Amino acid sequence: MKEQKPAPKDEKDTEATFSNAEGTVGAQGVFNDEVTIYVAGPDDPPDQRLRVAKNYLAALLPSQAQELLMSVIAERYCQGEAAYYWMLAILSGKALADLDEEGRYRFRSAWKQVEQSNDHWLTAAKVIKDLIVLLQDPQGDAAGTARMDQVLASFEDLPEERREEIRRHLDTLFTTGLRRQLEHIRAERIRGQRLGNERKRRVPKFFEPVPYPPQSTLSPRPTLHPAQAVVASVAILMGATGALWGESLSLRHGGTGPVLAVSALVCVALLGWLAPVRFPVRFSPWQEDPAAKTSDKMRAAVKRVFERVRRNASDGESTKGWSAATRAVQAALTREYASVYGSPKVPPGGVDYLIKRHAQDAWKLFRDGKLNTRPREATRFDCAAIALAAIALGTVIRILLAEPTLAAGPIGLTFCAGLMLPASHGDVFLIRLLHRSRERAMAAQRLLVEKELYAKRLQELADRPDDTEMARWLDDDKHYFRTLVLKQYGMESEDVIAEAVLTEPAPGASRSRVRRGPWRYSSYRMWIYLLTNSGVRQIAVHLDFASGTLSNQERTAFRYDSVASASIIEIGICFDEDRRAVLPPSQRKRRPPASVFDTEANEKSDGYPDTEGNETPRPKSTSNTNVEPVMLQLFRLMLVNRERFTVTVEQLAEVDETVGDDVTYLRRLALDDSGVSSALRILEQVAAEGSDWVRHAQMRAEQIIL
Repeated sequence: MKEQKPAPKDEKDTEATFSNAEGTVGAQGVFNDEVTIYVAGPDDPPDQRLRVAKNYLAALLPSQAQELLMSVIAERYCQGEAAYYWMLAILSGKALADLDEEGRYRFRSAWKQVEQSNDHWLTAAKVIKDLIVLLQDPQGDAAGTARMDQVLASFEDLPEERREEIRRHLDTLFTTGLRRQLEHIRAERIRGQRLGNERKRRVPKFFEPVPYPPQSTLSPRPTLHPAQAVVASVAILMGATGALWGESLSLRHGGTGPVLAVSALVCVALLGWLAPVRFPVRFSPWQEDPAAKTSDKMRAAVKRVFERVRRNASDGESTKGWSAATRAVQAALTREYASVYGSPKVPPGGVDYLIKRHAQDAWKLFRDGKLNTRPREATRFDCAAIALAAIALGTVIRILLAEPTLAAGPIGLTFCAGLMLPASHGDVFLIRLLHRSRERAMAAQRLLVEKELYAKRLQELADRPDDTEMARWLDDDKHYFRTLVLKQYGMESEDVIAEAVLTEPAPGASRSRVRRGPWRYSSYRMWIYLLTNSGVRQIAVHLDFASGTLSNQERTAFRYDSVASASIIEIGICFDEDRRAVLPPSQRKRRPPASVFDTEANEKSDGYPDTEGNETPRPKSTSNTNVEPVMLQLFRLMLVNRERFTVTVEQLAEVDETVGDDVTYLRRLALDDSGVSSALRILEQVAAEGSDWVRHAQMRAEQIIL
């Protein structure tokens, strides 16, 4: 047992912290908008709503399933099937004592609905009914044992899919010998399947960004502003006039004037052809600066991928100077991809697989010491520039010696033209036109390569696990964790009066979710509360989700009268001008248990629940800007000695309302998925009833449902 030490009296609320490591909790995470297994509206056909409700149940999200199932039953569509799943949703994750009057009424209504069907759904629902009746009137004599054997026989006659559904959703209902027999069957299945189906290899793919189809990187046709076009035209006319005038003066005195003129034209052509290599920024095809927000996001993505490639490919090699060596490459790639893939339709990380190719090419050059090697084209450009300068200087001297009084005219015109053309970006326009056909051919060739990469990436992610499979693995982990804990304490299932399993993201975990689905994490911190006759046992472990490995166990035990409170706390963390600040306590929200289950009843027009019956000020940014805060939900258990345990429920970052993921919905989803709803309900009762909780829990369990 962990020693309980009283906290200092001046102890303040824990400040929410975020890790800055790549892919950590607090980062935006991966959002797969293409998966719509949880998307159904009131106007959708009943078959789609029923299908989505079943998906919610498969992911152990019964509250969301109930609303859809009731709407389907109201339309009398697949009445038996819908009523059977409604019964599961009502009982899912609850003990008999947790069913209030509304829950009991709904369960009786669901049974009446399924009674009207005469098919296999009625058979499965009758098994649920018989289990409930058996739990309500347990008998320890021979007759009671015979009844239990009869119910178990009916249960075993069900199809495997129905048996697994009942085991998963009604697990917390079963007690005494009934639970022991069913648990033995489920434990055998979990041992064989918990890590099966290539879980370790496939789970990381769930957290991979959704690849976005490659687009053509051909830049828009070069254009000039009308004012720039006028200046550039005047500059070209002046330059041509000055060159012809100077050449005519040079020809009056014979010599090698024509040879120099031809040489100068050759040098100018070489300069125009090689300029993009020598000055890649000035002559970049992407001249327009993308929006600042788009550039910042793409710059972060490019930097992240380049750093990941360096870290994965270094293999002990020295990487000193990598950031400086790739700075120009990253800047060019940021400008290009921010221009091409800056649309909001492109999901975060959607072009990481394309950036990775450039990062890998850069790494090969860096490893071979060729990344900063001066291109031969740049050297040729410098040679051509020196030759042209020598020709121009020789011509100027020749004209000054031959016609000193007339030399100022052509020299002045040519000099002014040389200043005006770059100032108007006319040189960029002309050189871009010169290279336009080559740009078009290179963009087409590059698009073919990137389409191959896209097809390969889709193939790699083809066996990505879906959200319901991730939920099933997590549920198996919870059950496996509970089984280990009971063995460690030398306890049986009947020794546990009530229990709750909570999950929170581990520090540094990657996260991902599908549309209208909960966040899934690459690693968790898992908590279990076992309530027995002697008190509460709390155990916490770290779960590596891909491998299913449990580690770093911490155990604590305390009496019922040691629990002071259990609550949900919301902390606003404002990101403002690259600064992070936690909202002061006056702007935080502490939500009593009633508001957890009835948020809609207390909802204000701004979407925030008013738990005090008065208007609660919405969290503001730390400055006068309109930056929205990030809402961090915490579950906190406080003991009378002021020791406290805090579990992170969810970080509600910026929400895209266009996909229907509003903050209220995500709050309720996070509470259900993390197990906090159940834990809060039980521990609030413990805090209020103290040592009398055991007696009251037994009384609540004796209520009649059917």
